Amino acid sequence: VITDTYISSGETKWLRQSGLVMLLPHGYDGAGPEHSSSRIERFLQLCNTPIDMSSNSVIQNPNMHVAIPTTPAQIFHLLRRQMIRNYRKPLIVAGPKTLLRLSAATSSLEDMAPGTSFSPILSDVLSKSSEKVTRVVFVAGKLYYDLVKAYAEQSSELTDKIAIVRLEEICPFPRDELASELERFPNVQEYVWCQEETMNAGAFTYVQPRIQSLLPNNNMLRYIGRAPLAAPVTGISNVFKAEQSRILQEVFTGI
Repeated sequence: VITDTYISSGETKWLRQSGLVMLLPHGYDGAGPEHSSSRIERFLQLCNTPIDMSSNSVIQNPNMHVAIPTTPAQIFHLLRRQMIRNYRKPLIVAGPKTLLRLSAATSSLEDMAPGTSFSPILSDVLSKSSEKVTRVVFVAGKLYYDLVKAYAEQSSELTDKIAIVRLEEICPFPRDELASELERFPNVQEYVWCQEETMNAGAFTYVQPRIQSLLPNNNMLRYIGRAPLAAPVTGISNVFKAEQSRILQEVFTGI
């Protein structure tokens, strides 16, 4: 009720700006349905950004910001931006707890040095040649690090064809940054949204029409993730692990 009535709509109804920051634990780690989801899809459903992003002149005036940062530098810049900018918007941060102790999720001091800033997307850094990429995988949150680990186990012939792009801020939708990233890969045949959440949860229903409106040649955005479910995730450990393994395997098959 507080989120619906005040946080998401207070500025629209009463012209009252709010700089509230909500740090919400979010990320599937096999601990069961009550320890996995901040219900990020509900916050995204309250966001007022346009759905069609195909126009270069699309205007976004979001009622709040929703981000899923994956590095310490990104969190630093996100919170710093919240404090120093000359207007206020609520900030919803979905922060996976496992990244607090994940050795791969690190940043150098240079990443937080003067002249650096928050990046709404983090470009692919794994593919060796953008000309060879035939599948672009979009992802948000800690699943990226699982994908990187699985990527390292594949043959170079396969990995040359895959690019993995992180969406660090979901709302406002990073339209210009994403359009520029797509131009890097002229020979892509398939675009994928990969998430560990169920299909009726996570960011998929929010990003799907927006990303698809940017894709060239009327390409469709393919979904890789868990099937729709009433609960955030299964509470059976073996089933959870099998689902997670299937998601990772599906990203690297059929190319």
